[in-house]
Amino acid sequence: MGIEQLNNNGIQYIGKPEAISKKEKTLIVVGVARGGTSLVAGTLDKLGIFTGEMSREPVFEDVKLATKFENRDFKSVKKIIEEYNLHDTWLFKRPSSINYLNEIDTLVRNPIYLIIFKDIFSVSNRNSISMKMDVVGGLRRAYSDYEKILNFIETSSPNAFLLSYEKIMSNKDFFIDTMIELTGNEASDNQKSDAHTFIEPNPKNYLNASRITRSIGKVGSVKKNRVIGWAKYAYSDKEATVELYVNNILVTSEKAKDFRKHTLDQKIHKTGYCGYVFILDKKPLKNNDIVSVKVEDEVVFLNGSNYKYKE
Repeated sequence: MGIEQLNNNGIQYIGKPEAISKKEKTLIVVGVARGGTSLVAGTLDKLGIFTGEMSREPVFEDVKLATKFENRDFKSVKKIIEEYNLHDTWLFKRPSSINYLNEIDTLVRNPIYLIIFKDIFSVSNRNSISMKMDVVGGLRRAYSDYEKILNFIETSSPNAFLLSYEKIMSNKDFFIDTMIELTGNEASDNQKSDAHTFIEPNPKNYLNASRITRSIGKVGSVKKNRVIGWAKYAYSDKEATVELYVNNILVTSEKAKDFRKHTLDQKIHKTGYCGYVFILDKKPLKNNDIVSVKVEDEVVFLNGSNYKYKE
């Protein structure tokens, strides 16, 4: 008893208590895109929980199982689930799963949902920054997606933990201890420490991987009147516009549309037409000029940038 009972730790369990006490559990992370699902899945991964054969940092999505669900290949879904059930507890995370929660609910063993809620403006603003989406439209999408989640809760009465993203950030230890108790997994001190370190606002790895403008490429050759290289978007072969900076000042831009055989041979680009050439005949480089190149709308320069030109 005491005033501490009024504390809001950001976690509320709804459902049957006996579901938690069972040894075998399937943890289903539910939330909207950019809404904290990676935070929940990653924390459980750090605590030693299996998150899927193709789950990888920083988003921890099992594309193998998710693709079968989304293709409605339920024969393959059942086969994968049987394989994963070799683990007493395992986890599945995919934001788009809000569109097939009923199917998940009928196919997995003892589902316990970890439903994460995040400030919808924060969700929309992240999509605006990372995905170049309209922020007001993003608010409507987030609202609509949370409606789907609430409808599932009301109609299916699942066994679920309701989680506050913001409260997790300010109550890391309580969240970690709750997840350890839920899984029954004897997490080591190192695992607890890794989980604690993992829970941070705006993690760089996640921000880098989750933006639509993420690009790859290189500054290949720097001469007095030429800068040559290649560049492409990481997640598409859409033609990119690249920008040349000299001494941190934007000088010019060009389309990356020239053929680069190695990008085709190494399957970097499906056609190989992602090369660029900046011609600087009117304003050639001078000794000690610093040369950098990046894709338009990108926040990171290409490999080989910050090159000091020497005559």
